[in-house]
Amino acid sequence: MKRDTVERGVVERDAVESDTIAAVATPPGVGALGIVRMSGNAATAICDKIFRGKQTPSQAQDRSILFGEVVGADRACIDQVLVLVMRGPGSVTGEDVIEITCHGGLLAPRLLLRRLVEEGARPAEPGEFTKRAFLNGKMDLAQAEAVEEVIRASSDKALQVALRQLKGGLSRELEGLERILFEWLATIEANIDFVDEEVEAVDLVGLAGALDGVAHKIGNLLRAHRSGKYLKEGLDVVVVGKPNVGKSSLFNRLVGKDRVIVSEVAGTTRDVVDDLVCVDGLVLRIHDTAGMRRASDVIEEEAVRRTKDAIGEADLALVVLDGSGALEPEDCEIMAEVSAKPKVIVANKSDLPAAQDWAGEQHLRVSALKGWGLPELMEGLAGLARAKIGDLGYEIVVNERHAGRLRDALAAVDRAGGSLQDRLPLECIASDVRYSLDCLGEITGKKVTSEILDAIFSRFCIGK
Repeated sequence: MKRDTVERGVVERDAVESDTIAAVATPPGVGALGIVRMSGNAATAICDKIFRGKQTPSQAQDRSILFGEVVGADRACIDQVLVLVMRGPGSVTGEDVIEITCHGGLLAPRLLLRRLVEEGARPAEPGEFTKRAFLNGKMDLAQAEAVEEVIRASSDKALQVALRQLKGGLSRELEGLERILFEWLATIEANIDFVDEEVEAVDLVGLAGALDGVAHKIGNLLRAHRSGKYLKEGLDVVVVGKPNVGKSSLFNRLVGKDRVIVSEVAGTTRDVVDDLVCVDGLVLRIHDTAGMRRASDVIEEEAVRRTKDAIGEADLALVVLDGSGALEPEDCEIMAEVSAKPKVIVANKSDLPAAQDWAGEQHLRVSALKGWGLPELMEGLAGLARAKIGDLGYEIVVNERHAGRLRDALAAVDRAGGSLQDRLPLECIASDVRYSLDCLGEITGKKVTSEILDAIFSRFCIGK
């Protein structure tokens, strides 16, 4: 499916696809149900050939569910199914859509797909259902890309942001910016094209204010992109401390499994080990590290170096001290190492008598052995994560492609403002305003090439 560049506000296709596509929409493996999807002008006619029930899909009303059997070419039953009929243009793809629910497992969905292909359907390419929804004007490109973000969301908060984009939150934000730029561009171009006629002069002060306002809003979206990355990829939390303070035991408690070896022998951990944990709807990637001390051999020297690298790359730090002992110079050195990081300090081994009064230290008392203090520790980490991500009450950009085009749009708006300030010809300002509109249009799909579409939808699952 190839298409040329799409001009602003107009969806153009080289040719309307006449083929009908089909795919298994559920993941492979043993499960209760399987779903096979089909979309295209011939969807109901193809389904008629393989379905046996009281009514054929082509006779059914829109959004009807039929019960019956899928049969082979020899009319023998393959499986009992439910058939959902959705007629275009009111369907999700804008075409006639059939969704067949069969029994799960590896065989039934595969045999069902084979029958659809035998009767004229074509196996769908990755993301082709969503691509057709975009081409048929059922959603814009930002919404289409949000489908993938919903599928890949690894936390509650990431899912909320993806759903907001799917419902058009980001698109509405961009449409407001486009409207401002487009209206000013029309005025500027009228002054360029009809210089000898009476047209409304460009209000240079108003234009400067509009460009500043657009730049500010794009800047907010870009600043929110960092929050989007945290939601999508998780925040890195590095666990640091001296050898034998219980870092690995605490790490195992946090991730809920025995990921690393725990021993009374100091220096058991020689490498950085990580695992994921979800807290308050956010994903944290916890990194257990080697104990920080003066290295006694080359292996330990490398382990300490990797620990320092992990500290440098981490978003948050969890400093583990020995609550049954006194603070030592090494503890102070570790605290200095993570001084620039948001951190939670814990005094582990609180099940043992304390060797000193810890009341003056800002810390949490925990016991990795007994599990004491873990809820308070998790809440402390969640608080740091929430502060790092910031307010989620606005549109958050999670897509790297979107962020790239926003940066280009912002640079063009800034150039236009600079040209205005330097009293350069209106043609210079118009060129940059037009380019910024093109950049925003590439996000929503108002101006996009077939190569970009192919690259975007090739990342999708087959069947979506």
